[in-house]
Amino acid sequence: MCCFCTLAYLSSSFIYTLNWALISDAVKYGEWKTGIRAECLVYSSYPFWGEMLQAVAGFIPRIVLALVGYVPNAELSENALFGIRNLI
Repeated sequence: MCCFCTLAYLSSSFIYTLNWALISDAVKYGEWKTGIRAECLVYSSYPFWGEMLQAVAGFIPRIVLALVGYVPNAELSENALFGIRNLI
């Protein structure tokens, strides 16, 4: 498991590095386009929107489970099972 996790994190490290490199390019592009260097706005908006999207990602499954009739600690109906399978 440790070897698998090491390989997985090594392969994803390129993507995380590329994201932050592109943010600095966005700062430079914004300065070129507007003449104002607004690093604080660009660098603070990236984690802000990441947190907002994580909140939405946690909210949507709750709505879907409520719509398919999921009831915790109870026998699952066919409709609830179908909804859970499609949600996954």
